[in-house]
Amino acid sequence: MRIVIDSAIPYINNLFESYADVLYLPGDKIDHSVVKDADALVIRTRTRCDSKLLDGSKVRLITTATIGTDHIDHNYCREHGIIVCSAPGCNARGVLQWVSAILLHITTTDNKRPEEYTLGVVGVGNVGSLVSKYAR
Repeated sequence: MRIVIDSAIPYINNLFESYADVLYLPGDKIDHSVVKDADALVIRTRTRCDSKLLDGSKVRLITTATIGTDHIDHNYCREHGIIVCSAPGCNARGVLQWVSAILLHITTTDNKRPEEYTLGVVGVGNVGSLVSKYAR
């Protein structure tokens, strides 16, 4: 088995080597010549997965280390039996930390206590639910 992996994905080095032949490349360097003999791709948004990249390849699995999948042609993958997996919530805690820092900055700049503010959270998915819980 051959896996092509975006080299910018943190903590992934040496994860699959005992199971497969692994090739690490920057996402924008993953092209058809590299993918044609690959069985699986582990990518981020820099790699556009469409017919230009995948035609004639052995790829049967595409995993993206992002929540979004708009860089992947789902119709093409469905028609060619390629499974697509994403990582919802993968950066939710990092976003929570950023939002928390901004809220702390606002409260210390205005010399007000946090309970003097009203916080509106639009959407309570992966990030919004954490922000809402933190704010309470």
